[in-house]
Amino acid sequence: MNTEDFQFFIRVADLGSISRAAQEANISVSVASQRIQRLEQNLQLRLLHRTTRKLSLTEEGKTMLEHGRLWLHEFSSLQASLKVQDKCLSGTLRITTSATFGTKILMAVITEFSLLHPELKIHLDLNDQNIDLIQYGMDLAIRIGKLKSSTLIAKPLASNPRLLCASPTYLEKYGRPQTLSDLKLHRCILQQHEHGLTDQWNFITKQGELQQIQVAGYFTTNSGEGVRQACLSGLGISNHSIWHVSDDLKTEKLVQVLAQYPVEPTSIYAVFPNRNLIPPKVQLFLEYLLDYFQNHYPSYKHNLL
Repeated sequence: MNTEDFQFFIRVADLGSISRAAQEANISVSVASQRIQRLEQNLQLRLLHRTTRKLSLTEEGKTMLEHGRLWLHEFSSLQASLKVQDKCLSGTLRITTSATFGTKILMAVITEFSLLHPELKIHLDLNDQNIDLIQYGMDLAIRIGKLKSSTLIAKPLASNPRLLCASPTYLEKYGRPQTLSDLKLHRCILQQHEHGLTDQWNFITKQGELQQIQVAGYFTTNSGEGVRQACLSGLGISNHSIWHVSDDLKTEKLVQVLAQYPVEPTSIYAVFPNRNLIPPKVQLFLEYLLDYFQNHYPSYKHNLL
């Protein structure tokens, strides 16, 4: 069986369209249809129901998709591990992370790794929403925050300290909050994620317990950088990862508020599909990331607080 044909079948199933998969692969629809037909002939199975209006999986197609996806990952990983000699990587490493973290932090790490492995192609997806790794064919995600339960593997990379801040113009106009309860009277800037709105901020008490405060958002965006820009413009108080606003705090474009109430830190994770055989390109990049975050990542918490 041609593994490339099977991989193309997976993309057709994920996208729900032969024409969309053909466009993504930069081939004609007729060639795409021939690839599916060739795969069905080789397997002696009908994988897709095709009509002029709708495409759906047969029962055999659903079974092949469920079990074949894992098989293809393991086969590709085994093939790659056998080909690698002296850590000479090839192929494409597909990474997804938030737009702001990718641009401000991760881009430099990826650049260094790419220079060490010039034969390896790298595709970086910058996206503030957590996309499905399997559906979009990603090898690895770098994610910040509390992770939802899933079949994905998550490897902690570093702690992610946070703080509240506002612009001097906002504080001049609305005053500086003195207690956590005061936040309920202030204009807060919120970020919208695919799983909901971050309108509940978490703090750590002196006793080490979690205290949650419900805040009201007068400006909401699905972009982390959008939250920062709104804060710089004086639209309200924001809850930020320190790495995101460290330069603004140093130049006093933003001012920390309620420093006596530590914001609950989150974590930075490397997330990848659950499979027994991790491709060498992913394994080596993971090792490079771990070294960076353990030995070279700035200690923002100690530098600023």
